[in-house]
Amino acid sequence: MARTTPRVEQNILVLPTSRNSPVPVGSQQWYSWLSDEENGSFYFVNETGSFTARKERRKRGGWYWIAYRSREGRLVKTYIGRSEDLTLERLHAVTSQLSVPNHDSQSASLPAHPIVAAKFAPPPLAMRTYRMVERTALLERLEASLRVRLTLIMAPAGFGKTTLLNMWYERCKRQQGQAVAWVTLDERDNDPSRYWSAIWNALHREQKREDIDLSMPLYSTPQMSIESVLAALLNSQPGGVLMLDDYHAITNPQIHEAMEMFLTHLPPDMHVVISSRSEPPLALGRARMYGELLELRIDDLRLSEGEIESFLRETMGITLSADERALLEQRTEGWVAGLYLVGLALRGQQRPDDVLQRLSGSQRSLFDYFAEEIFAHQPAEVQQFLLSTAMFPELTSQLCAAVTTEDEVGVQNMLAYIERANIFVVPLDEQRRCYRYHALFREFLQEKLKRSTPELIVELQRRAACYYEQQGMLEEAVEYALAANDIERSTRIIERVGEEILWRKGEVRRLFTWLQQLPSNAYEKNLHLLILYAWSLLLGGQQNQEDVEALLETIERRAEEQMASALRGDIAALHARLAAFRNDVPQSRVFARQALQELPKERALLRADVAFSIGGAPLELDESYRLLSEALHISQALGSLRTAMFSSRYLASTCLEQGRMTEAEAILQQALHLAGETEQVSVPATGVIHIGLAELYYERNELSEALRHATVGIELGECSGEIKVLLSGYCVLALIYAAKGEIERAWQDLWKSERVAMVGRVTWLREQRAAAAIHLALLQHDIGGAKRALLPIAIDPEVSLEHAPGPERAEERLMLAKIWLAEGKYDAVLELLEPAAQLAQQHGRIKTLLAIQAMKAIAVNRRGERQRAGHIVSEIACMGGLECYMRIFLDAGEPMLDLLQQVDVPGRARVWMRKLLDAFECSGGRKSDAGLSEREYEVLQLIASGMSNQEIAEALIIAVSTAKAHVKHICQKLGVQTRVQAVAKARDLELI
Repeated sequence: MARTTPRVEQNILVLPTSRNSPVPVGSQQWYSWLSDEENGSFYFVNETGSFTARKERRKRGGWYWIAYRSREGRLVKTYIGRSEDLTLERLHAVTSQLSVPNHDSQSASLPAHPIVAAKFAPPPLAMRTYRMVERTALLERLEASLRVRLTLIMAPAGFGKTTLLNMWYERCKRQQGQAVAWVTLDERDNDPSRYWSAIWNALHREQKREDIDLSMPLYSTPQMSIESVLAALLNSQPGGVLMLDDYHAITNPQIHEAMEMFLTHLPPDMHVVISSRSEPPLALGRARMYGELLELRIDDLRLSEGEIESFLRETMGITLSADERALLEQRTEGWVAGLYLVGLALRGQQRPDDVLQRLSGSQRSLFDYFAEEIFAHQPAEVQQFLLSTAMFPELTSQLCAAVTTEDEVGVQNMLAYIERANIFVVPLDEQRRCYRYHALFREFLQEKLKRSTPELIVELQRRAACYYEQQGMLEEAVEYALAANDIERSTRIIERVGEEILWRKGEVRRLFTWLQQLPSNAYEKNLHLLILYAWSLLLGGQQNQEDVEALLETIERRAEEQMASALRGDIAALHARLAAFRNDVPQSRVFARQALQELPKERALLRADVAFSIGGAPLELDESYRLLSEALHISQALGSLRTAMFSSRYLASTCLEQGRMTEAEAILQQALHLAGETEQVSVPATGVIHIGLAELYYERNELSEALRHATVGIELGECSGEIKVLLSGYCVLALIYAAKGEIERAWQDLWKSERVAMVGRVTWLREQRAAAAIHLALLQHDIGGAKRALLPIAIDPEVSLEHAPGPERAEERLMLAKIWLAEGKYDAVLELLEPAAQLAQQHGRIKTLLAIQAMKAIAVNRRGERQRAGHIVSEIACMGGLECYMRIFLDAGEPMLDLLQQVDVPGRARVWMRKLLDAFECSGGRKSDAGLSEREYEVLQLIASGMSNQEIAEALIIAVSTAKAHVKHICQKLGVQTRVQAVAKARDLELI
């Protein structure tokens, strides 16, 4: 899997963009690389351990390096020092310090449950040698398949699909740099949330990132669409090989549809392998046509005569004559499971032909016949154990003891005996804590159990439900309680975990599936269940809104009959969400306020969702502030990091709009402190905080800080699945690079934001992307391009004033006004902006008012009313200077500088004015001389010193291709063809 973080291995810094130019730790190049503001992190590993180092600014000033690593399921950190302190000895000392376990912890993390761990790795090959045949030709075909996107392995059970994949998995793991992720699928993965969380988990296990909590589900809320999840997953650029075993267990059409999208947009360095008993319902015709698919089917997987001989001799210890092998091949057709069964039956036989003559019928009938033979020769207690545990996909000694009512030691001995006897049981981990039966043998046992003792099935399911409930594994308990028709236990547990499943895990489909299995009379007196059912219908899109509204009316009627006043808050919350789905914002607000008044404090999950959802809606700023503060308070009390981070982000945005930038910064910094103080990892939520800080520092014109936070925020957003983080992150990154004079790079990042929106099929933040596109186009004096940027948000740039967006849509009016101002329509600009200015002032929207008044001042000045324009600028300078708003003025360009130079401001604002004028002077320096960025100016100086592209790359620790690109851009901006001409032109312009 491709890595993007620089790594220090064997005391050498290896850069992903320049692996041929390693940098020794402690060298001059090492300290130069550390001091470069563009380099903010690296990964260090030695024989003691590893950590991720990040560069951070402390309150006392200056940059410091902090080390992070995961320990006992939590993120811990320690101080390393300034760049000049990062000696090799210091890095080794920090690794040792972070590797020491925290014995003072009051609550040690429990070890991962073996079932969970086994899902992400195949059964160890070392424990399956008795069933292995070296499939050299097939392994070579799989190696060659890496040149295409998808491999499909399809054959009935028992043809060795998993074993073949297992062999290739081990081979891939041995190859240096080849990342491979594994997921064993089962029926429970038909919930999209569970399915995609498993894939996310598997891929990021291979990345081994220190800042990712793999115990957290990919879905943070049930409102996250599958398109959003896939867009974020694909934009994280996963690479390597992803193996999906037992795909036939997936029957959900939503997952198949999403898989088609996933496969269509795979990164170029990623390969997916699907193993299935049946043809997966995926549209693979195009992949076949263009040679992007390798297929291994039943004929490819059959054992040849030579492989049969090798299997019987080396694996089973049996030697047959050529005629006997030919008969065996004819009857089994190279079927591995059948050959294994025959091998077991042939052991100890003096006359093999007696057994071979009984080979007849279908493969399944062959299996059943020989399985019956093996089963019948087992002692009675072994037979009973096999039947009693047949229904469970994974077996642990504790579970088996609970369902068989035997002691755990006896169960462990039984499992060990079955493994030694080769009775189709596979250990799933090295410690032999977890096993599973071969799929065909498990099906055989289940069918035998149904025929012999069907009355035992329900009792076994009931015992399993009881065991899982006692173990606190409530989701598994629900599954078996429902299967046992234990309605009382099922309803009790669903009531207990329903809101957790719905609001924290986002597994809407799973909850819906549970509730559908309950009989109708379970809902008659249990309105809590009925409310959960209504939420699952609404959020899962299982019914149209009219049906949900009818169900809500039933709930209200029954609540009134039962005098269940405690449910008024739930009912109001459902009404609020239904109104929001209808885009009826006023009605949604009314019901949301009512829900918050009625819902008790202990219903914190639902209260947080209601408060956060309406707090982020377009409300009066004071009300938004109050609601978001409540959502933040509740989420902090719950320990819900994601909701706390998003609430903090929108709360800070509200303050920024109200002209309280200092408070906004404090809220965002406190949010990062909150995540660090509780030692919770920074995924998925803290990405949105970094983007908020990037926007804030951009407004202050602290571009280095803004760039750092934007980069970190996007990195976290790519890993987390938060598509809004990526959308807003790339937008602010585009503005930052534009401010640094790198317009081409700005357009690239803005296009990335558009790509995220297209892949995710979302319309969020369209206005923000359009505003950024207009800004970039006008910087290049491209009025036509600016007009085209309005089309995605359905605004006609030639619209008349009476048909323009309403004054409450200030952001859209500002975009239109910028274009009209560039066209010289000064009167129209003033008429367009005046109502919006009045509304912004009335509602205390200071930031919006500053932007409107700045544009009005330029239009007034262009009309020749310089004194009036100066008066407007003087007013907004006093407002903006109090909290250091800068980019609103800087982005207005030279016309604003002309006006600022003629005004005088009082008191504290004078310091800000001096800073603003200095910023104008700095931005007008080199950028006015051919538009070179800081990096391009640095490269230009090295060109002038006579360095080659290779030497420039080594000096700046960048790739040679990057150095060539910088040289090309310099020549373009200077209007020359060669490096010599570029140096001459630069000297003429006094750039060097």
